[in-house]
Amino acid sequence: MGKEKKLSIYDSYVMLHDRKTVFERKKLLDEKVSLVVPEDFAMMDEETRRKIYAVSDVPGELYSNEQGCFVVGLKQAETAMEENRLENAMKIMKKVFPYSAHNAKLLSSKFLSTQNARLGVLEYVHETLLEQVYQIMFLGALEKRLLVGSLHFSFADSEWMLPLAEEILASYCDLTKKVSDEV
Repeated sequence: MGKEKKLSIYDSYVMLHDRKTVFERKKLLDEKVSLVVPEDFAMMDEETRRKIYAVSDVPGELYSNEQGCFVVGLKQAETAMEENRLENAMKIMKKVFPYSAHNAKLLSSKFLSTQNARLGVLEYVHETLLEQVYQIMFLGALEKRLLVGSLHFSFADSEWMLPLAEEILASYCDLTKKVSDEV
């Protein structure tokens, strides 16, 4: 994509691999959260999920479209989590992540304030049998339980996909919080 205008999920459409893609806010994870994702994103069936995660744990729900140039995963774990404990969760994940994928290399670790929540974000690259993958893992507190999310795409697409991924993460909204709840 070179020196073209930076892509945004808020444009009327985005060309992803020569296909017009329109982004919209969708309610996901039993309507507990919302993200701005492609309008044709849908939850993957079990067979497709098993192909993507053949040798590791499958996240709770995986969303993508027919094009499949990136995937969003969301899981609400049973682990108790308060938003003010995210720092500890991030410390643990930094120690665990190298074992989560083949040749995983941590690129960055940060905290992000979204519409009404705070997320811990780990970005890393790892290898699969076919390619290098750019993985963005995010952690949060959802109904006082740990939320583990991920967004992954081909490392070859990372130059133009990263700005879109950052906007997708920033669009995160916890729909279980009351209007008066504070971040």
